[in-house]
Amino acid sequence: MPAIEFPPIDIPAHPAAAPVPIMPIETGEYDYIVVGAGAAGSIVAAKAAAAGYQVLLVDIGTAVPASDEDAWDPTRWYKMLANPDFEMGFHSTPQANLVNTDLAPGRVAQMLQSRGLGGCQLHNAMVYVRGGRSTYDHWARQGCAGWDYESLVPHFKEIERTLGIVTAEQDEFSQSFLDAYERLGLPYNGSYNTGPSEYGAVPFQFTIEKTADGRLRRTTSFEKFVGAAELPTLTIATGVYVRRFFTDDDGRGIEYNSPAGEHMRVYARREVILSAGAIVSPAILLRSGIGPADALSDCGIPLLHDLPQVGRNFYDDLGCGFPVLVKSPLPDTPYGFVGAGVFACESGSAPSDPPAFGEINLEVQISTSKLPGAPDSYGIRYCLIGCSAMHLASRGTVELDPRKPFGRPIVNPMWLTAEGDMDRCLAAMKLAHDIASDPALIEQWDWWVPPEELVVCEEWVRLSGTTVQHYVGSCQMGPDAGTSVVGPDLRVHGVPNLRVIDASVAPTPVTGNTAGVAMVIGAKGAELLLNGD
Repeated sequence: MPAIEFPPIDIPAHPAAAPVPIMPIETGEYDYIVVGAGAAGSIVAAKAAAAGYQVLLVDIGTAVPASDEDAWDPTRWYKMLANPDFEMGFHSTPQANLVNTDLAPGRVAQMLQSRGLGGCQLHNAMVYVRGGRSTYDHWARQGCAGWDYESLVPHFKEIERTLGIVTAEQDEFSQSFLDAYERLGLPYNGSYNTGPSEYGAVPFQFTIEKTADGRLRRTTSFEKFVGAAELPTLTIATGVYVRRFFTDDDGRGIEYNSPAGEHMRVYARREVILSAGAIVSPAILLRSGIGPADALSDCGIPLLHDLPQVGRNFYDDLGCGFPVLVKSPLPDTPYGFVGAGVFACESGSAPSDPPAFGEINLEVQISTSKLPGAPDSYGIRYCLIGCSAMHLASRGTVELDPRKPFGRPIVNPMWLTAEGDMDRCLAAMKLAHDIASDPALIEQWDWWVPPEELVVCEEWVRLSGTTVQHYVGSCQMGPDAGTSVVGPDLRVHGVPNLRVIDASVAPTPVTGNTAGVAMVIGAKGAELLLNGD
């Protein structure tokens, strides 16, 4: 496939005011333009190209060499998180309900988002979760026809076949956690992705493949759907900062910065698809004049279509946890986390049968200092008992900065602003503390487990709570333009020839990590695109 190699560029702080040169249509028009080569966009672009359409796939990042061990070794994901070459550099606004180490409120969180061919699959912990039958069935009941779980199962199966999914093999160390979970009354669930629910003590699955020589290797949608296919009608452009979507007398397309800093245009004969994620996709819509009219006016952006919900409903799970020192040398952890996890309920009991939407709302992941680049290890052997509170009620925003609307967007997760969210976080911390206090696990610890009153309290949640990069919702799907951004067909309400196909369209949080939901949205979105729906 042909490739346009643009060098990496920074998001401009102050856009140039020069007139926009037009790229000649005869040398630069495609059937589809896909913005974002991540978990969803890679699938959309590959499937459209495989159907014979001329497709342009653009990304602000660059290709990752096959020789980059930090990228492809599953144990080095912390190092990828810290690599500025592959990060967008987003931060939250000061969060009133999170505190700094001096206990002053207003902590700013790094809102990590990868830039590169592969998107956030280049730096995530690779945990693969479909997202819960109850999640998708809830979407369908809320008016998103065709998004029920059974309708998505064929897409999940294709994703799993194509990427390669491994189920964690348990060693003595990880098995000790599974045993501890079961002693807490959590049943072993070896099929959390394909069984009735996620609930229980689970051997995590990961988007990792085993190579011919027996090594484990990270996989991404870009690598497996795009890189492994013969797609002569696909053109890939890297280092492209997309300013906005446009329409004019000649059609529609995207305006982007050229390597020389010029504002260029390229046209799509059929559609433009935004697959840039839950921070960048709404930002592009807003810069295009699609969003709340008053907010766009404040930013000096000409109004294309008044769509109040663009950038609203932004959601991220809140992660908390605490470290425990370990006596003996830690075993190698071949995956992103220790391969034994938990999905549980805030109630402390088993869920309904079948589980209600949002009833399974706690997740536990164990990390260790053995992972290269793990935070603040300083040679100390520790386990980080981490937990995520899911299906929280707080919703945030993605907005433009009126001072520099073409710069980095303003991301405000608004954690812990809704009633009940703190209680769920405390339930997550209580579960984590109960696990760490298991009598058999205590034999492995080299230091005391923090007293329950120290970590199962609001102060500790505010101090340790942070993003887990499970961003969804900011271009939410729904049947009504007053309460959503795209319809069930993923077309932007009121704007012809423009769709959003990524995790931002998820109308509600999902149960678990979000790479799986991004991929299935990409696969379902491609089906809708190619069927003309």
